[in-house]
Amino acid sequence: MLETRTALGLLVLAIVGTSIISFSLVGLTPDVIQAFAAATLNSKDVAKFMIVKFNVEGASNGGLTFGTFSRIGFVSGDANFLLESLPSIDKKSFYELVQKSLKSKGSIVNQVLFDAKIEIFSGGYDHIETLVCKKCKITDYFVHTVDSKGKYRFLEDDDSNIEIREVTKFDCTGFNVSLEQ
Repeated sequence: MLETRTALGLLVLAIVGTSIISFSLVGLTPDVIQAFAAATLNSKDVAKFMIVKFNVEGASNGGLTFGTFSRIGFVSGDANFLLESLPSIDKKSFYELVQKSLKSKGSIVNQVLFDAKIEIFSGGYDHIETLVCKKCKITDYFVHTVDSKGKYRFLEDDDSNIEIREVTKFDCTGFNVSLEQ
């Protein structure tokens, strides 16, 4: 008998609570309800692409700039990150940097160090922020295939069953976010 009374009491409480919430929303218009929601962003206002720049210490070439990296990720460590993309012809000079950096991997004296800047832009081509990484070295580079249709593909108009990707891992001594371009 006590269990029935408790169950009925909870049911009445639920009905009264629902009624109060319903009555409090009746007088509100959709504009008022939307005012309490998060701001709606369009694709022109959110991050859509990045430009990656490398400045090698002691180099006189003015640096390397690439717009074809597809993904950035941060890995364990304060200033460690990775870049992922599709191997492409435009990154030949980047592959030279990878080769030199990996060859000097065990050497303390001849280590290839560089600064990296990752500039992030909106769909409307407005600069959002720049990730600044200082005194970086490449710690790993590998190529792999993605053959699952369930994965997000970097190349949208390719009907092939596989996508060849590259991953480059970086270890840097400093990291900062800049709002300057």
